[in-house]
Amino acid sequence: MCFLTAPLVSAHAHKAHEHGAAKLTIAVDGAKVSIGLESPLDNLLGFEHAPTTPDQRKRVKDMAVRMHQAEKLFQLTPAAECRLESVRLSSEKLDPALLDPKMPLEPAPAGSGAGKKAAKEEHGDLDADFLFICAKPADLNSVEVLLFTAWPGMKKIDARAVTPKGQRAAGLSAKKRAISW
Repeated sequence: MCFLTAPLVSAHAHKAHEHGAAKLTIAVDGAKVSIGLESPLDNLLGFEHAPTTPDQRKRVKDMAVRMHQAEKLFQLTPAAECRLESVRLSSEKLDPALLDPKMPLEPAPAGSGAGKKAAKEEHGDLDADFLFICAKPADLNSVEVLLFTAWPGMKKIDARAVTPKGQRAAGLSAKKRAISW
């Protein structure tokens, strides 16, 4: 994540975990656009624990594949000619291999799954970092967020942007999906 997002991330860090809500930070630094997403796993998967069934493992893998197609989730101003450079996903609840779209979906390892006690059901989040590179960064003036279509469990996003034109904040929803500057 770009160094410019650090103040934004810390500003969000003290808010409570809320289902249906997510936090989005955008930092524009020259041709680089860093987007950080923090979301409860429930918004994306319908559960917040390590997957215990083959269906849950598949849902995690499908979510990870979709996240790695971030150009379909975040539409940057077309005139800026931005391309997705990298994606990083992490969660304390999910096996990193499930978050890697290049890794095949393997059966759950022995000793995992339904036999595990659900006592560790405390909240779990997904942290995602996306890096875009823009050929014409001066033409960049907005990001349309299409996460609501991909994951109907997501109801609102607290979005913050730091750009050469200043800082912006917006509450996003399925009806208001863009942050502009």
